[in-house]
Amino acid sequence: MTSSIVRQRLISSAMTRFAIIIITVLALAVRLYSSNYPPLLWDEASIGYNAYSILKTGKDEYGTTLPLVFKSFGDYKPGLYVYLTVPFVALFGLNSLSVRLPSIILGSLLPLIAYLLVLKLSPKSKTIALLTAILLAFNPWNIHFSRGAWETNILLFELTLASLLFINQKIVWSSIMFGLTFYTYQGGKIMTPLLLSILFFTHLSLFKSFKNIFKLALPLILLAVPILYGLVTQNDSNRLSVFALWNYHRPANDISQIVGEGNDLNFSLFHNEAIFFTQNFLTRYFNHFSPKFLLFEGDWQIQRHSAPYIGVILYPSIIFILLGIFSTLSTSLKKPGLIFFLWLLISPLPGALTRDIIQPVRTLSLSIPLMYFAAKGIVFTLSKIPQKLYHFFYFLLFTFYFFSFVYYSDLYYNHLTKITPSHLLYGYSQAAQYVIDRGKDKQVTFTDFYGQPYIYYLFYSKYPPKNYQSQANLSVSGQDTGKILKIDNIKFEVPSFSYQKTLPGQVLILSYDDAIRQGIDLKTLTPLSPINNTSTFYAYETN
Repeated sequence: MTSSIVRQRLISSAMTRFAIIIITVLALAVRLYSSNYPPLLWDEASIGYNAYSILKTGKDEYGTTLPLVFKSFGDYKPGLYVYLTVPFVALFGLNSLSVRLPSIILGSLLPLIAYLLVLKLSPKSKTIALLTAILLAFNPWNIHFSRGAWETNILLFELTLASLLFINQKIVWSSIMFGLTFYTYQGGKIMTPLLLSILFFTHLSLFKSFKNIFKLALPLILLAVPILYGLVTQNDSNRLSVFALWNYHRPANDISQIVGEGNDLNFSLFHNEAIFFTQNFLTRYFNHFSPKFLLFEGDWQIQRHSAPYIGVILYPSIIFILLGIFSTLSTSLKKPGLIFFLWLLISPLPGALTRDIIQPVRTLSLSIPLMYFAAKGIVFTLSKIPQKLYHFFYFLLFTFYFFSFVYYSDLYYNHLTKITPSHLLYGYSQAAQYVIDRGKDKQVTFTDFYGQPYIYYLFYSKYPPKNYQSQANLSVSGQDTGKILKIDNIKFEVPSFSYQKTLPGQVLILSYDDAIRQGIDLKTLTPLSPINNTSTFYAYETN
């Protein structure tokens, strides 16, 4: 090999490393920018306060010592994210940045891990690997869930890193990483076995030796046992029963109508429970591949899961995703393409098996194969155009992606919170701060109309965990989550304005909906969180 060839390879390698560093830095900048936006959600505040409680007392908010699963609102959250948050709360205090930093950091590192994974699967596909990293760094779906404290984003990082370790034949470390997914997010209980099965059957040669089977199975089984135990206990199985699609049956009125339109035999043949379940499952499954979800609306059911007026990928990506899938399936399906295609097929399952009609949170892992095929589609397009048009193609590619990203950014920063501020829980920080400042010597009633106000009071007041643990009492009012009704002099319920305004020493925190439903003149209230010519929360005090 001549010295010039060696020099060219060294230069190329250095440029690739520099490019990856730049991609990672830009990914971090996008996720760190205005890190307190959007407002903290209930689950984020819960993660933060429980991390604070662990830091101060070694116990969660209910006084349980170092739990693996946190009771929280009665939804029993896997605890890994809480423990990842503890060091940041210790370093930076209890605030939104500390809570979100684990997700921000791992979300910024995800493009690097994806690059290494693609490159390891296909060493000659450096361009595809780089493009996959770039697309993941700026993909709306990944940005949205890595700017907040979303456990699903940690799960995605773990799944990708575990896959990379598996491909690198680091079997024990891969097994441990896969096992940690069970302690991260509920979707890991479905995605991990499925993705691990794909990797296992596409790398059967690794497991001719019983030693490697043992290395893979033992850590995974040891880590899975406590979670499997939780699934058969009332607490965890209760949440499963609330969200599982198979627990939602056809309403009795619908059955009566269908039978009335036909007969019992007709119903048994064409409208039975199995067919009903299959229709619902397939609807949810294919919704995740629909243009409505990918391009135009994102999560049309729960607005806080995506930016408004746009889908979860940038517009140009859809063309290249289709080209990438076509180029993969039109040739002999080699291992990299096979793995990502099967990954594409299994990713919607955690969402399709639950009650929600669309679920970008549980199906975030779909973003990995989508961006891989988008990258492959770009390379495929390059292979079909004359070399003299390469620069023009890159110019068009950059232009379309740049304006698509700018459009998404405008929708995310300027419209997301303003369209449905109550869905984004806008105003809780201001309301909690008002109670902290003005409610010490008065009887406070803090509306629970938007849900779980107590956790915001604990979070923003940095309420001493030891003091709270002695009075924490979750009132279970439904199948899924419960309520905290009282802390010290604060009641968490909708105020009865007409009665309480006549009592001395009252501080009332009302939601906009409370005021409208009770016919209160908004001019008599103090707006706490003005937005779009209204306010999500209002205050009223008596002397």
